[in-house]
Amino acid sequence: MYHTPINGIFKYTLKWYIISSNDVKGADMIPKMELLTALYRKWMRLGVGFSGTEPSLEEPNLEELIAETSLIGRYDLRLIEGMAGWIQEHGDLINMSLMHKNIKLADSAVIGLVSDLVGGAVSQKFKKIVKYCTPKTQPEMLVYGSEKSEETRTEAVKNETAVNRRWNLYYIDLRIKSDAVFQRSFMLKLNHNLARRALFGAEMRTEILNYLLEKERSFPAEIARNLGYRYHRVMEDVHGLIKDGALIQYENGRKKEITIAQPFADYLRQIPF
Repeated sequence: MYHTPINGIFKYTLKWYIISSNDVKGADMIPKMELLTALYRKWMRLGVGFSGTEPSLEEPNLEELIAETSLIGRYDLRLIEGMAGWIQEHGDLINMSLMHKNIKLADSAVIGLVSDLVGGAVSQKFKKIVKYCTPKTQPEMLVYGSEKSEETRTEAVKNETAVNRRWNLYYIDLRIKSDAVFQRSFMLKLNHNLARRALFGAEMRTEILNYLLEKERSFPAEIARNLGYRYHRVMEDVHGLIKDGALIQYENGRKKEITIAQPFADYLRQIPF
C-alpha cells in the first residue's frame, strides 16, 4: 500500500509522545518497545538484515521512515547503523523533494551526521540534504542515556572527528552496516513503489503514478495535497504524462479527473518483473 508522506505522519512517534510526560524530553524519555519493533520491521521490509522479528506487512514510506529513525534511533544505535547502511547501498532511491519535507519533522542533526558518514556513488544525491540540516547548539551524545557515563563521554570526546564537531553529536563507535543490507534485486521484489522508482527515477512523476495505482482516479489538487507537492509542479508532470499517453483525463463536473491508461497501469503492476 502506498502511504502519503504528510498526512498521518509518524503515527507511532506521536503515540509515544502522547504517552510520555510533556515536560520530559530527550534522554529521559523511553520509547515503548512496540515503537522500536515497528521501526525494525520497516527496515527489514526494505532489506536490512535485522533479526528477532518479522518484516512489516506493508511497504513503508521511505522518507518518513528515515526521519522517524533519526528521532527514535537515538535510543537504539542499531537502527541508525542499519539506516546508514541502506542509504549507502540504495540512497539513489530516495526522493529528495519528499525528504526535504520530512526533515522538518526529523532530528536534522542526525540526518546531517549520517549524510557525512555514508560513502559511495549511490549516496551522493542524499548528501545534498545537508544544506537543510542544523547542528546541535550544544554537544550531545548521539545515543540517549550514554551521556550518563562519564567514561563514555570522555572516550567519545577523546576520539572526536570533524564530523562530530560539525554536528555536535558524539559517540564511541558507529558502524555503517552496508554488509547487512540485501541486494537491490531482492529488496525491490518486496517493495514495488521503490521498484518503480528504480525504473523511472525517484522523482515526482513516479510518485504521481504510484499514487494513482492505489487510488485509481484522483484530481491534481488532491494529489498535490496528499503528496506534499506544489500544485503547479504536479500539473506540469500531469500534462506531460497525458501528452505521453500514460494518463487519461476525464471531465467530472467542473473538475478534471485523471487516471492511468489501463495498458500502462497493467504494465506498472508487473514491476518488478
